[in-house]
Amino acid sequence: MQRRASLKWDAARPEQVQHPQTLTLPAADHIAAGLVIVFEHWGEAAGFAVVVPREDGRADIDGPFVEPDLWRGGIGRKLVEECAQFAMALEAAELVAAASPRAEPFYAKCGFKATGTVDTTHGPVAVMSRSLT
Repeated sequence: MQRRASLKWDAARPEQVQHPQTLTLPAADHIAAGLVIVFEHWGEAAGFAVVVPREDGRADIDGPFVEPDLWRGGIGRKLVEECAQFAMALEAAELVAAASPRAEPFYAKCGFKATGTVDTTHGPVAVMSRSLT
């Protein structure tokens, strides 16, 4: 069962309106396994990201998702860095993200490089990766 994130809904973002599933937390087994990183701001959930280890020695990052009122405050970057540290602790050699066109510049600023594309339920998106070695 998936739960909705408590992050505020931003009706101005058409991809959220068209694809509300993008703001759901992963399956309970990811939460129970400790793969979800939550960032708090003044005692409230401000954002989260998920690190999912892969059998090929890499790890996927799902997110980061940040409360819209807190965008451009460094929370997303901090979540990515925490995910990178966590992925390294899991002995992953690379962190991989599926980045929408809107998210590509953010991931590039966080050290990711485009490596291809993948089809998703809301169209093709860039696959971006960051070396952890």
